Amino acid sequence: MSAVIAAASAMAPSSSAAADKFLWGAASAAYQVEGSSTADGKGPSVWDDYLDRLHLAGPGVSGAVAIDFYNRDQYLRDIAIFKELGLTSYRFSISWPRIIPDGLGPVNPAAVAHYRQFIKDLKDAGITPMLTLYHWDMPSSLAAAGGWENRDSVKWFQRYADAVFANFHDQVDLFVLINEPSVERATKTLAENIRDHGKGDFKILPDADHMAVSLKTYNHILLAAAAAKKSFDAHGYKGQLGLAVPLFPTITEDGAGDADKKSAVLADGVLNRWFLDAMYKGSYPQDVLDMVSARGLDTGVEPDDAKTIGQAHFDYLGINFYSPMYVRNGANPTDRFAAEQYLPKTVYSAFNGAVRPDQFKALLGRMKSEYGNPPVYITENGAGFAGEDVMKDGKVDDIQRCRYLVIHIAAMKSAMTDGADVRGYHVWSSHDNLEWLSGYASRFGMIYVDWDTQKRTPKLSADLYARIIRGDDVTENDCVARN
Repeated sequence: MSAVIAAASAMAPSSSAAADKFLWGAASAAYQVEGSSTADGKGPSVWDDYLDRLHLAGPGVSGAVAIDFYNRDQYLRDIAIFKELGLTSYRFSISWPRIIPDGLGPVNPAAVAHYRQFIKDLKDAGITPMLTLYHWDMPSSLAAAGGWENRDSVKWFQRYADAVFANFHDQVDLFVLINEPSVERATKTLAENIRDHGKGDFKILPDADHMAVSLKTYNHILLAAAAAKKSFDAHGYKGQLGLAVPLFPTITEDGAGDADKKSAVLADGVLNRWFLDAMYKGSYPQDVLDMVSARGLDTGVEPDDAKTIGQAHFDYLGINFYSPMYVRNGANPTDRFAAEQYLPKTVYSAFNGAVRPDQFKALLGRMKSEYGNPPVYITENGAGFAGEDVMKDGKVDDIQRCRYLVIHIAAMKSAMTDGADVRGYHVWSSHDNLEWLSGYASRFGMIYVDWDTQKRTPKLSADLYARIIRGDDVTENDCVARN
């Protein structure tokens, strides 16, 4: 499989004009990289509560320093690395509790000044900013008021978005409104389980007990994004707005029975079609609505919610793709949602799931065939592998990550040749950083970070990505240890 896809790795976008405009970038999130968690009047976020107050990622794991990216002297050095690699885009998030420290009060001018300088510094280096408004750092006060479970969150986010647009519309053309609703919800569930029981399993697909509240939060998030888009358009601002949605092709193993296949279809409805149908069809998937109705689940969805979301007409779709999800019918004998995710032991996988670039290509084809071929930016794609990110003789040869990126970029280009309207690609992540409840143990970056000294070292994957951006014919065979 990978050899066939790798052979397509040198394919360029369909025209020279498209190639010139295509964005090659990397991504990060404010809480994971910035540090300076109280600087310039920043208020607390729910993640400050989780890690610094409740210590849910273990003793000593904190976002107080992270990789010191709020420090201009440091991030200017990082931007120099980005420029050397040839990045033409950088996707980053700004912190809601920096901009509005208590979530709903006055805008913090120091935070605005910081981010305006950062954006200017990116643009001065020839790098297009892709600004994410919300990457999970809900202000503590709003999290305590229910967060996304509270329908008032639609108004809260619109107010925050209005402040962001007013202060940055003149600098930024690409806005990501909200990042990864389903993964944020799964991470919140895990955090609550650790807080209440000391342990928990990370499952993106909600089980029966969490289904209603998960669908409720997804609906509120989509409504919030729609309200922000409507406000942006009403002000006459120029720019493109979308969401970064994590999409998981739901698949079964060879030889799976009908029950497993039916569970995979319903899981697709919960994780993928719930978002895509609302955005591009103005309706929620009927099989999911039938499931929640039959089980008497209260999702809080009102009759015109999906229609309102569809009428927002988002300018593009941000896709975060890491892996497909293997799904089977669970052993629950009761009449409840029994689909469950799992990872077959025989499947080659990263920290974040099975390595299946063929499913990435199929997903992009699905956007073309089922959803009208919307403009797409790959807002995240990447992987981490246990034991690979080790410094040796001043180098980090992350061979498996290198192969992952090469074959997934090739899969994307193959889908583009088939007509998928993909306009940019962002590696997750630019740097090793604070990986939420995993702390600093899991590395996903192309740039190695020494946690003690903050020294940066581009890895093998960074070198190969730079070659891909230059247009070199890169295949898996190039992913070998350097002399």
